[in-house]
Amino acid sequence: MLHQARDDTYRTFNYQSGKARLPHKENEVPKIVDHEARREELVEATWRVIARAGMLGATMREIAREAGVSTGILAHYFADKEDLLGFALRLSHRRVYERIHAGTQGLVGLAALRVIMLEALPLDQERLLEAQIELNFVSLALGNESLRELQNREFERFWDELHHRVSEAQALGEISTAVDADWITHQLIILVEGISLEAVLYPARVQPDRQRKILEQFLEQVTATRASHDGSQIVSVPRR
Repeated sequence: MLHQARDDTYRTFNYQSGKARLPHKENEVPKIVDHEARREELVEATWRVIARAGMLGATMREIAREAGVSTGILAHYFADKEDLLGFALRLSHRRVYERIHAGTQGLVGLAALRVIMLEALPLDQERLLEAQIELNFVSLALGNESLRELQNREFERFWDELHHRVSEAQALGEISTAVDADWITHQLIILVEGISLEAVLYPARVQPDRQRKILEQFLEQVTATRASHDGSQIVSVPRR
């Protein structure tokens, strides 16, 4: 007990006054650390490392260096690298869905579907980074069953979001019912994944304007146009 007291005094010795001080003042408020916010800061550092060096370069040591902390601090918030990467993917998707839900407030059918697609496409630096994270995560998940199951759950979530809006647009007469909703949803996912891959590997070939044009051309193919007196015709896309 005496030894511990001496240690405490030594650690809190004031070299300017030459006097020992108590470890804590009565009116001193301990610093409160927001655990969740701290985890998000560490994940943001992880994203930067992944974007710069890929999954192979995203070691715990490199992530800690990027975040300006020790590996011990990193281990305090995440059990291991798999835990960290899983949280990184979920946080990335959570932020995408936050934008989607904010952007689709008051919208239904085709208008809401267009917002979802535009948020999923790599149209700016933030969304391009999300695409880089996604592609790197897929390569890692191929050899990791736990991460692959997480990726599958996230895929199904995005599928459901798109499918709901496609079906809604069909019910409103905005998208042709001549085409199966599953087929349209599948094509939209392929469009997002294909453009994302191209934007990451060949950014000059798929600038934001071109991404929007590709999306609009596809939507035009499945949009229902009713016969009218001016001779317009219903757009028909073969079923799969």
